[in-house]
Amino acid sequence: MGSGPNHEPGQLLGAIFSASPDAVVVIDDSGTIVLSSPAVTDLFGYFPEELVGEPIETLVPLALRDRHREHIQRFFAEPRARQMGVGLQLAGQRREGEEFAVDVSLTPVELRGKRYAAAFVRDARDRQQAIDRLHSVNEITQRLLSGATVQTILPFVAQRARILSRSDAVWIVTPSPSGELEITSVDGAGTDVLLGVTLSAETSRSAQVMQTSISEVIEDLSVAANVPSEVIELGLGPGLYVPLVADERRLGTLVLARLRGKSAYQELDIAFAEVFASSTAAAIEIGEVRDEIDRLGIVAEDERIARDLHDTVIQQLFALGMSLQATRAAVSGKPGERIDAAIDSLDGVIKEIRNTIFRLPGRTEEASGLRDEMLRLADKYREELGFVPRVTFDGAIDLVIPEAVTTHLLQVFGEGLSNIVRHANAANVEAMVAIEDGWLVFSLVDDGIGITEGPKGGNGLRNMQTRAANLGGVCTVLRRDPNGTIVEWHVPLNA
Repeated sequence: MGSGPNHEPGQLLGAIFSASPDAVVVIDDSGTIVLSSPAVTDLFGYFPEELVGEPIETLVPLALRDRHREHIQRFFAEPRARQMGVGLQLAGQRREGEEFAVDVSLTPVELRGKRYAAAFVRDARDRQQAIDRLHSVNEITQRLLSGATVQTILPFVAQRARILSRSDAVWIVTPSPSGELEITSVDGAGTDVLLGVTLSAETSRSAQVMQTSISEVIEDLSVAANVPSEVIELGLGPGLYVPLVADERRLGTLVLARLRGKSAYQELDIAFAEVFASSTAAAIEIGEVRDEIDRLGIVAEDERIARDLHDTVIQQLFALGMSLQATRAAVSGKPGERIDAAIDSLDGVIKEIRNTIFRLPGRTEEASGLRDEMLRLADKYREELGFVPRVTFDGAIDLVIPEAVTTHLLQVFGEGLSNIVRHANAANVEAMVAIEDGWLVFSLVDDGIGITEGPKGGNGLRNMQTRAANLGGVCTVLRRDPNGTIVEWHVPLNA
């Protein structure tokens, strides 16, 4: 017969035990640790000999210890090899108190009549991170499909990215209406100082990452070039810039950061961040498609409403007005005056209905005429003013005003609104565009603090006057009683 192996079985088992990549912890039926493998040092931060004689709950987060004791008792009542806590999220606790996801396999052992349990513990953070990433992207998608806007969803994206990547700070950079880039969402202690910071759309690090669609790892943000100065105040070190790109469309940049002294972002971190960012960008694309579908539905409904208002309601009001005018010829005195007032009121109602038609949300997105352009311009100042200026029209505005005059009028309206934002502190603004005897009459009225130096008080007013003069017209600026300013801008239609 051949000779057996030279190694004693005990030595071989001991070598396997010591070399196991999983942390092996052996406990008796009282839950006391009697043996642990060298791998416990990397996983839990303890040396193997330190744990001997300690309760197994030393390695379990405080909140889970009572439940863990119940698991151990059930295991010894029915000892068999199995996964611990199937369907549950198990967690371990490192020496310094950090909690992390683990997978645990249990095996019963009996030696000299005494029962033991060997627990094979594996770091499950990467697996749990992948699961959490899928859950987060799914929630982002569901929120967008349920009607959430991109602006309201980005703070949630920042929060989930920080937690899942084990970062201390996260900020998201997106294009702004001004053409620059802006930090629009942040998460992490002290990151509020970054909110609203603008960056170059050409030379900033975020812009470069967006343009190349290639992630960039930063060793130390506190000394890195081309990083917002506000970052230095946060004491950050390792950083990771990841593009938010979907179908070659560059939506922004996701920036992850850890405190100075913490570990740098590794290949696995980069891969996770890129998958999370691309999945998030795809979810945003899906949400925008849903918005477009909804908008098209709104446009169709708005067109129907507009037709009904124009073809039915306005025509009926016209008929009512004509009937009243016919009656007026046979009535004098107070009753006649009341009929005159009613006719004037009907004219006002008809104008308001026309303005309402042109204000329908679905129509303003497809602005093509002067009415739509004026209303859209007024809406742009909603946030700065705190309200939407009221705009009214009288006459065939879109048909008779030449393009050259239209261009100047829009510039004058924008200049006037900008002046009101900067100087007036107004609570109401009204604009009126009318056609009178071959002239375009535009007035802009606010109830703010009013002018103090007349029309030569600023460049904005001078620009309005110059535009009127170049077209052969005139612009006047007056104080409004009791407060506010009136701008009158009159130019001939044949300018």
